[in-house]
Amino acid sequence: MMSPRKRLFWSLMVLIAVFLVGTAGYLVVEADQHPTVLEAAYMTAITLSTVGFTEVWPLGPAGRLWTMGVIFFGIGAVSVSFSSLITLFISGELRLSHEKRKMDHAIQQLRNHVIVCGYGRIGSLVLAELRRRGVPVVAVELRRDLEVDLRDTHIPFIIGDATDETVLLRAGIMHARAVVVTLPHDADNVYITLTVHALCPDLFIVARAEQSATETKLRRAGASRVVSPQVVGATIIANVLTRPNVVEFLAMADRGVDLEMDEYAVTADSPMRGRKLRESGLRGKTGAMVVAIKRADGQTLYSPDAEAVFEAGDTLIIVGPTGVSSRLDKMDA
Repeated sequence: MMSPRKRLFWSLMVLIAVFLVGTAGYLVVEADQHPTVLEAAYMTAITLSTVGFTEVWPLGPAGRLWTMGVIFFGIGAVSVSFSSLITLFISGELRLSHEKRKMDHAIQQLRNHVIVCGYGRIGSLVLAELRRRGVPVVAVELRRDLEVDLRDTHIPFIIGDATDETVLLRAGIMHARAVVVTLPHDADNVYITLTVHALCPDLFIVARAEQSATETKLRRAGASRVVSPQVVGATIIANVLTRPNVVEFLAMADRGVDLEMDEYAVTADSPMRGRKLRESGLRGKTGAMVVAIKRADGQTLYSPDAEAVFEAGDTLIIVGPTGVSSRLDKMDA
């Protein structure tokens, strides 16, 4: 079915065509009166509008017949155009079009955001959790029937194919910090990962794998991390049965209730750079405990001793009371 916008466009085209044909007809049919183009256009305009102004020149029989034809076709074209315009306003398509342009502009202004490809069972949860943590996000979803659900979440989104480079560029991939690929089919995830990696080879990509055999393919395609929801779920269930207190501790830290787990990047300008753990004063200033140090070369020091030196490029895995992350940020300020 034709959309209200297209219906209005074509009805206006028909109206313009009727006006042009009507004008040309007056020039031909009433040629003995030697009308100008402006006079012929004026006659057509007052005929279409049915305002009843005086004729520019006395019409002969042929002119009257032509006028009747212009009225017949013109009133139909005007009526359809007017009803199409009313339908366009009632349907809200103009408002939705304005909101879409506004959203596209907002997406282009985003920096250091996360693009989530696929607004399904997993993707919707990922988006909700990232928003809860204050991370700017953009959703890319192929299914148009999910547009209403996405609009209700107030999450910036694009309806399109994530395997299309143009769609990824509209999502601001050149300024994104990471891409999450969460489609339910492994073949689609592999292809999207290949497309993303080809556009931005250094971008961090988290890909979903339904089959364990797909993990190798996703990594070869460019995925930085591969997550299998089934494996993660099975591991959590096993841990709940065998190590329930550990699971409760991690869940509490993840939710930031009484306890918080986070990571801190040591940059070249960080006040932590070049200091030993015992000299940093982290415990006294923030209440944070460093449980691991991940070096820039990928090596990880678990339960580092007091003599461990923080270097640029290190990532500190910390645990502390609620608010430790904000206190760490103040140390860099």
